[in-house]
Amino acid sequence: MLLCPDDWYPNHPAGTPVTDSAAPAAPKGREGIAHVMMLVAVLIFGLNYVVGRWVAGDVQPYVLGFVRWMAGALILLPFAYAHLKGDADRIRANWKLLCLAGFLMPFMGAGVTYVALTYTEAINGGVIQTSMPVMIVLLSWMFLGEKTRGIQWLGIAVAIAGVLYIVARGNPATLVDLSFNIGDAILIVCNLGLAGYGVAVKRLPGGFHPLSLITIICAVGAICHIPFFIYELMSGIAVIWTAKAWISLAFVAIFPSVCAILLWNSAIARIGPSRAGFYMYLTPVYAAIFAIPLLGETIGIFHIVGAVIIIIGVTLSSRKG
Repeated sequence: MLLCPDDWYPNHPAGTPVTDSAAPAAPKGREGIAHVMMLVAVLIFGLNYVVGRWVAGDVQPYVLGFVRWMAGALILLPFAYAHLKGDADRIRANWKLLCLAGFLMPFMGAGVTYVALTYTEAINGGVIQTSMPVMIVLLSWMFLGEKTRGIQWLGIAVAIAGVLYIVARGNPATLVDLSFNIGDAILIVCNLGLAGYGVAVKRLPGGFHPLSLITIICAVGAICHIPFFIYELMSGIAVIWTAKAWISLAFVAIFPSVCAILLWNSAIARIGPSRAGFYMYLTPVYAAIFAIPLLGETIGIFHIVGAVIIIIGVTLSSRKG
């Protein structure tokens, strides 16, 4: 799950749009490191789907989400404390928007994904997430009034068709009969949350330190999980303390909530958002590499066809003219 949308630099003042031409020119060595960072970050994003599916039944989804974001906030807090004090006035002035962002990404976009993964496959999660840039374009048009041209509308329509093709698993009749997998439908809602987060971040004024923003988002996300977390604890089956549960909780606490986001943001600052964005297409590839041997999942023709349609749609929607 990304902290910043593809066309925003995390180390720029928050909410300041930039283009690749505005990206600082990185030396060859640093650029090579940035590509390695991207590969590792996307590997973690893909593994997150696999782990969420793998541990379903042993750890309840909102327990997993709460641990992920609370641990992320606590890990980052010592490094972000001084910056949080410096940003105190900005935080107070923009607390509503920060709360909205914290709800949309860590809770709706990431936490509810673990609910979806109790119903559907990890590979589906990885493929559907590749449509997020298209949803950002659509929501930016709806809520920010950004101009969207004809070619972009075509891309949006094509990408949505690809997502629906995956949800229908290659059989459109399942959409008409409402017999599709509920987990796939939940994943679409989660993707809208991630895209909505991207739009919310665009509304933030400049000046936030990146560590302040990350820490606040993690903390708000953890708070949003609390009512559901408590409900799962009271149910008596919140966690079955197996080795699988310990490994999964440790993974989500450290890697997708902190390591992947910091690697991704640092790499974007070096190579620019356009080149970085293409790495997201590796998310379903990584998910499949691990889901097939670990979870026994299989790649269907509908995965391949749907992924190709989505990629075509995202490519068209990213065109400015």
